Amino acid sequence: MNFESLDEGVKDALNKVLSTALGVAREQLEEQGVFLPFAIGLEPQEGSDEGELRLIAVPPTDDPEDPEADIDTEAMAADLVEVLNQQGTHFEAIAIASDVLLQENDQDAIHVVAEHKVGAALAIVQPYLMPAEPGGEWTFEDPAAEAAEAVWANVR
Repeated sequence: MNFESLDEGVKDALNKVLSTALGVAREQLEEQGVFLPFAIGLEPQEGSDEGELRLIAVPPTDDPEDPEADIDTEAMAADLVEVLNQQGTHFEAIAIASDVLLQENDQDAIHVVAEHKVGAALAIVQPYLMPAEPGGEWTFEDPAAEAAEAVWANVR
């Protein structure tokens, strides 16, 4: 689906969840040095064109056999999709954000996939560099759009 051919309301909803998710991820990185997968949902509000943004998160699952094991962020992202599929029928649009490693240049990046209930989906990747010293400046490159497939809107 071509983003430019979408209805203005659909574009606005996608931009709203994308920019919010990107902002929350950047804020978490700057404050905590890390972020776990989360989602942003846009709920329509009676009598308003704005809608209300909701943060959706799932707890990481612990491995009882290895309590020191790394958190399985892929499982968390799958859990987010499951929660959205169960509760998300009232959302107009959603975005799922995760911290990824870009294999081609071994660089960390924020990855956000946004979907609208009409089935439109797009993704943004924003590479970043951690500061060399604690308290230093984070470097965020310009975000780049990439193709995405709907995983939430397809079950509506």
